[in-house]
Amino acid sequence: MSGRRLKDWFGAALVCAGFLLLLYLVFKVKGYGEIDASSLSEEEVERIKDSVRNSVILGGFLSGGLLGAIVQRSKFCIASACHSIVTIGELTQSRSYAMALFVAILGTQLLYRTGHVEIPYSIYISSPFTWLSYIVGGFIFGVGIVYGGGCASRILVRASEGNLGGLVSVMAFIFSSGATLWGITAKLRAEYFNAVTLDLETQYLPEVVKLPGWPVILAVEALLVIFMLKAPKDSEWWGWRWPVAGAAIGLTIVMAWWINGAAFKALPVVDSFSYTGPDDPTLLQRWRPKSLTFALADAQTFRYIILWTGESINFAVASVLGVVAGALGAALYSGTFNWVAPTLQQFKYNLVGGLLMGFGAVLALGCNIGQGLSGFSTLSVGSILTTAFILLGAISGAKYMTWRLMREV
Repeated sequence: MSGRRLKDWFGAALVCAGFLLLLYLVFKVKGYGEIDASSLSEEEVERIKDSVRNSVILGGFLSGGLLGAIVQRSKFCIASACHSIVTIGELTQSRSYAMALFVAILGTQLLYRTGHVEIPYSIYISSPFTWLSYIVGGFIFGVGIVYGGGCASRILVRASEGNLGGLVSVMAFIFSSGATLWGITAKLRAEYFNAVTLDLETQYLPEVVKLPGWPVILAVEALLVIFMLKAPKDSEWWGWRWPVAGAAIGLTIVMAWWINGAAFKALPVVDSFSYTGPDDPTLLQRWRPKSLTFALADAQTFRYIILWTGESINFAVASVLGVVAGALGAALYSGTFNWVAPTLQQFKYNLVGGLLMGFGAVLALGCNIGQGLSGFSTLSVGSILTTAFILLGAISGAKYMTWRLMREV
């Protein structure tokens, strides 16, 4: 076996070890939910709460690190997938995304149906159906990923590889998302776009269409399988790289749901002194079931870094730091880390793309990972709508960029 191949196998073993460690943390947190807290002292309860918090934070760092490493080595990117659709009609990366969705949906729905994750309490299911925000935000974000040179996860990975254009996109994304969350464009989001809603009791697709859950789940999964199987026989899809990368990315989403779902169910058991029910606002704010996303997480991470003493680390912040660490580690390990400076024209694209992505992601309540994988895995109608317009925006942006390049030739 060549040294290169041995190195690749060792890297794959490290990724598997990361997933096993995540699984250990899940069962550790689940174990706390089976404790009889009535026999514990307040000091023991506090130690358990600290252990749950630390396990969730480490779980966020691990799941983000795994995502960063997998994206770095596979070059998985929704923006690239849309470029390929427009320029050469290639759907390999689109099928890799379909594989990620297949695994994420199947795993998340199994966790929900077996009582391990209460997805109805997640923001994707319980939020108002702000359809205008989903459409406009998704489309703007989709255009932005083409200009920015990568989707929300990919620009973090590119920056971690030494690509200064990716760093520009990340900083513009953080600036724009922070402004839309808490700053100058927040009023536009809250009072105009988010005010336009459709009256839905829930966003869970089976309940919206009033059909049993598993038939709807299996129908969605069947569509994804058909799309993957329709790949031409000579397509790169039929190698191992893209299917495995997609499945591994989908698994990070599932594991992130699982550890947060375990914490949501375990903490009320040990924190019986202050727990008032699953709709407890404090519980929901801190421990609401969640998975990976970068719309809010990137802005929270920047705020955590610059304020430090006034902030506390949480799953979202840890996951962003994990992506950076995982991508950087994978780039150094594989020898692909390289400082790259963008041209002036590309710098402009990175800046504009990052600004569009930040605004669109917050407006739509998530990015291509937050809505396109984590949200979609809950079968939220809003997430499905957002994902459709992210793809539409990205394809439109790619077509426009191609048209401009052809004019300049």
